[in-house]
Amino acid sequence: MKLKHIYLTAQEPEALARFYEALGLTIRFADGAKWIQFAGEKAAFCIAGPGESASDGARNAVVVFEVDDLELRLDRARALGAEIFGEVRDMGAHGRVACLKDPQNNTIQLFQASNKQGG
Repeated sequence: MKLKHIYLTAQEPEALARFYEALGLTIRFADGAKWIQFAGEKAAFCIAGPGESASDGARNAVVVFEVDDLELRLDRARALGAEIFGEVRDMGAHGRVACLKDPQNNTIQLFQASNKQGG
């Protein structure tokens, strides 16, 4: 078994897709407001409209994106309407992570791996 993709259910899928595109993701496929899929390395991140989703919208999953420059992406996310909450968590040799709410109130995290060996 392998992970195929992860998706968020959004009331305004195209608006939310614009946020993630401006944050740095590339759209691979879009079916109007029903389904927007971003390019990924092994698994895809997608946004589904309410009619396309199997979820009732009970936001219980957290999507984590790996970034090269955490501060740069946090500044960009904030400028695009995201709400950063809590402190940036330093996990030593593993890296650092920050929590935020996207413009449609989904909780996501941005993770920057440490340059140190052993993480």
